Amino acid sequence: MSKSLTLVSSVLRNGCERFLFSSSAAVYAPSDGGCVDERWGIAPQSPYAHSKAQFETMLDDIAAATKLSAISLRYFNPVGADPELRSGTPSARPTHALGKLFESYSTGTPFRVTGTDWPTRDGSGVRDYVHVWDLADAHVRALERFDRVTAESSRMTVVNLGSGRGTTVWELVHTFENVLGEDIDVVAAGRRTGDTAGAYASNDRALRLLGWVPTFTLEQGIEDTARWLAVRPHRLNSV
Repeated sequence: MSKSLTLVSSVLRNGCERFLFSSSAAVYAPSDGGCVDERWGIAPQSPYAHSKAQFETMLDDIAAATKLSAISLRYFNPVGADPELRSGTPSARPTHALGKLFESYSTGTPFRVTGTDWPTRDGSGVRDYVHVWDLADAHVRALERFDRVTAESSRMTVVNLGSGRGTTVWELVHTFENVLGEDIDVVAAGRRTGDTAGAYASNDRALRLLGWVPTFTLEQGIEDTARWLAVRPHRLNSV
C-alpha cells in the first residue's frame, strides 16, 4: 500500500484532483447469490480483494481530507475481448471460470464445478459476467461525467459495473456449449477455500450517474473470447 499512497500523493502534488479507480466486486461480503448494491457490506475474502478494499479506504480518506475527487468502479466478472480483436487477455490460460472452460475445451480435460451445494437455484455458485467492452464504455462515461458524479460527495463515489443478472456455473457451462456447439466433460467437486455463493450487480447507480446500461450478452462474451484466443499468439507475437 505504500506505493499506492506514493502514487496518489504524486497525483495531488502535480495538480491532478481527479482519480478514477478500477476496483472489484470481490470486496463485498459474501451473499447467498443474490443482488448486491453499493451499500452492501465490505468483507473481502482473498488477498486480491483485500488489496482493492484497502486502496478504496485510502482513497476515501484522502478525498475527505484534500481536494481529491475519486470514483471507484467495482467490476463484477469481466469476460470477452475487443470485438474487433485489437486487444484481449494476455494470458493463454486465464484462470477464471470461462478460462478454465476454454482450457477443458481445448485439452479435453474435465471442467470442475467446485461447489454444488450453495443456496442457489441449481446448487452451483452465481457470478455476474460483464463484457469488457461494456466496462470500457463505463470508463469513458465516468470520465465524461466525472465532475457531475463527484459534485454530490466530498468523498469517493462507488459504482457497480455488472450485467445485472446472475449466472450459475452450470448455466455458464450450458451457455458455453451452446456457443461453441460442442459438449465438454464436467465433474462436480467440493467447495474451494475462500469460495462464496457469489452475487450479481445492481446497476441502478451506474444508470443514474453514468447513464450506463450493459449491452453485450454472455454469449457475445464467450464468442469474443473464443475469437481472441484463436488470434492471440499472432496479435501478441507470442505462444
